[in-house]
Amino acid sequence: MTRARRVLLALMLVAVSAAVFAAGGCASPPAADTVTVLGSWTGAEQDGFMAMVSGFEQKYGIKVRYTGTRGADAVLATDVKDGNPPDLAVLATPGELDQYARDGALLPIDAALRSTGLTSEYGPGWRKLMQAPGHDGATHYFAIFVKAALKSVIWYDPKTLPAPDARLLTSPDLTWAQLTGLTARLVGPGKSPWCMGLEDSSSSGWPGTDWIEDILLHQSGPRVYDQWVNGTLPWMSEPVVRAWQTFGEIANTPRQVHGGTQGELLTSYAAAGQPMFSDPPGCYLDHEGSFITGFYTQDTLGSLDSKEHPRPRTDFNFVPFPALAAAGQGTEEVAGDLLGLFNDTPAARELIAYLTTPQAQEAWISRPGSGAISVNQRVPLGDYPDPVSQALAKDLTSATDVRFDASDSMPQMMQNAFLNAVLEYLDAPSQLNAILRGLDQVRAAAY
Repeated sequence: MTRARRVLLALMLVAVSAAVFAAGGCASPPAADTVTVLGSWTGAEQDGFMAMVSGFEQKYGIKVRYTGTRGADAVLATDVKDGNPPDLAVLATPGELDQYARDGALLPIDAALRSTGLTSEYGPGWRKLMQAPGHDGATHYFAIFVKAALKSVIWYDPKTLPAPDARLLTSPDLTWAQLTGLTARLVGPGKSPWCMGLEDSSSSGWPGTDWIEDILLHQSGPRVYDQWVNGTLPWMSEPVVRAWQTFGEIANTPRQVHGGTQGELLTSYAAAGQPMFSDPPGCYLDHEGSFITGFYTQDTLGSLDSKEHPRPRTDFNFVPFPALAAAGQGTEEVAGDLLGLFNDTPAARELIAYLTTPQAQEAWISRPGSGAISVNQRVPLGDYPDPVSQALAKDLTSATDVRFDASDSMPQMMQNAFLNAVLEYLDAPSQLNAILRGLDQVRAAAY
């Protein structure tokens, strides 16, 4: 074969190879200087995360390729099963973290975090939530908190409460008895003390589980709460029954909740607090996680044609959920988004270490209306965009005894049954014992 023919043949092979790649016949792998991330953040949340990683991209010259979808958990499960997971993925619950860690799909990140300020910047309760037993039986760090939420929160509009009640509500020693006495005084024609909405497309009911979880935690304490979450405390046990009954004294009692039971079942959690800002107010108190501030600031004040939006502290503020008994003092229910390592690359380890730093965390929490809170204690409170966010962050980072959202920590089968049981209870409160017996049957199968 002549040299000219050899050159011509080589050129033809290059052309054929290029055509195959262009037609999608072979997918090119991510470059070594690229990190793939899968998460549930879309819209403003996705913007917040991309603001976090922009500093990383500039500092290290590594590109972050993010995919955001509300079905991230299902996509991740499929990708892991197919052996093609992203480098990093968001885990919405400790239950997911524990399962993937046990299966060996989620990789330990102890080495990646060794050079960070994790032990001095994150409280012990938060660090514990990032750990789990691994495939080797030992406990490792498997994820970091990208952002968090405080769930033990009651919201109110300072302008609409009578002055004596506003002073009582903001008392640092507020008791549950004082709170229920205040709500009794707020009942009147066309108005109810509580706002509540349990609708959320396919996961309706979780605002009710938040109520029951907060009550049980602050009524019976963290030890009982842990037993319940771990499946060792029956749903028909006295502490759990009492928590449901206490919830029912609000949710199933006439004139306690705006719109009554039907309103609770049909109203979205995101819109539940809107009557708090109407003129006159339809309700005065709203039990929601700290993330609700992003929805409040999109509402309008007064009449429907108002274009003025509620302002932090002026139009909405919060008080911590009060203890119902001594056992429940000093603890908080929290939630958050965890980020774990599924494909171990140097670039992925660099990113997960970077996201724990104050400068990365500041990029998201400083965005107005984000509702995001960092659990890094070195993030300056002054970086939060308003005084309410600052106060939430102070409470969250200073809490020494935190417990993650109970339903999110339970096996999926148990979580789904819990959500459905809340809806059943609102529809038929007299059937509480039968509902809880059914949950115990699910418990026996789920754990």
